[in-house]
Amino acid sequence: MRALSAAELLDVWEAGRDQAPVGRALTLLAAACPETPPDRLAALSIGRRDAELMTLRSWTFGSAVAGVVSCPACGDRLDFGFDLEEIRVEGATASEPIVVMLDDWEVHCRLPSSADVLAAAEVDGPSRRGVLLERCVVDAREGGEARETGDLPSEVVAEVVRVMAEADPQADVELALLCPACGHGWSAAFEVASFFWTELGSWVARTLREVHALAMAYGWRESEILALSPRRRQAYLELIEG
Repeated sequence: MRALSAAELLDVWEAGRDQAPVGRALTLLAAACPETPPDRLAALSIGRRDAELMTLRSWTFGSAVAGVVSCPACGDRLDFGFDLEEIRVEGATASEPIVVMLDDWEVHCRLPSSADVLAAAEVDGPSRRGVLLERCVVDAREGGEARETGDLPSEVVAEVVRVMAEADPQADVELALLCPACGHGWSAAFEVASFFWTELGSWVARTLREVHALAMAYGWRESEILALSPRRRQAYLELIEG
């Protein structure tokens, strides 16, 4: 994996504008990992994929994260911040088998990947979870007898989901937040793919305005402007503004 240039970031943003969040995550990784076939990237576990996105985000915008949320109790706005390394954890990979034992049941499964999520997204409503389970369960047996994934009792399904989540903690990051105004504490999910994409959108809007201003002032092409370092680009903008 490698860092992306300004021009490549604009290309990624353009390609991912009409994609779903999972597609955008894979578009980012595909641009940064041109040597890796797209199907291999899509086969990464969600946690492994997000860990790679965390690295790419650190190379692009730094490792410090800052944001604002509203307290669900009083509605007050809360600023939060942390370093991505603080939430980086180790977990299994999509290819490593997971065995779940409960009562007479023995279930062999693997971690969900982006490809699994994309397949499930094509199905409406509650059936999505069934598609994910069907794709991730490799073998299911009750008392040694082979069973279909649809035969799994609810308590076994719940245990499979629990064990898979435990094996891939990077896929489900929760931030512990505390409102200074009312003292209410709660947990909020942090999805690096969505956060990164939102940041990218803000960066693109700002960069395109800079390109427009410099092109109008100097007649330069977009590629020439993007080739400038951010500091030099800002210096020219300051000259334009007087």
